Amino acid sequence: MNNKQEQPTKFERVYEDDETISIWKYDLKKFRNGPVEVEYKYKKGFKPQNPKSKKYLKDLVKENKSK
Repeated sequence: MNNKQEQPTKFERVYEDDETISIWKYDLKKFRNGPVEVEYKYKKGFKPQNPKSKKYLKDLVKENKSK
């Protein structure tokens, strides 16, 4: 008789914070070192960051050169 318990090869982990719910899906037959898929769901009322307020490195370099 085999006393060893079989571990699942497919499972999900759900992480939740104030703004998002992320679901990490694992399949140990495909990849043993991490998730094979990550799904993000945003909660109601979540406001994404305004793209105009985002600054890229090239924009910061231009600002420093003009000073």
